[in-house]
Amino acid sequence: MNILEKILLFLTILAVVFNLTQLNIYNFLEDENRIALICFILSLCALILILILIISKKIRDNYNN
Repeated sequence: MNILEKILLFLTILAVVFNLTQLNIYNFLEDENRIALICFILSLCALILILILIISKKIRDNYNN
């Protein structure tokens, strides 16, 4: 399970970076920019959820030992 978590963490970081590169700062109100912004926010949420999962597993392991 630990390898799967690391792979998911890596993929979500790649998604965050990719969506950041898709944002156009100079013309921020385009439709394509809104889609990239929504995808960026969603990938940040996924990143936070995966980090919460990893931290909760570490807390559980410390509690059980």
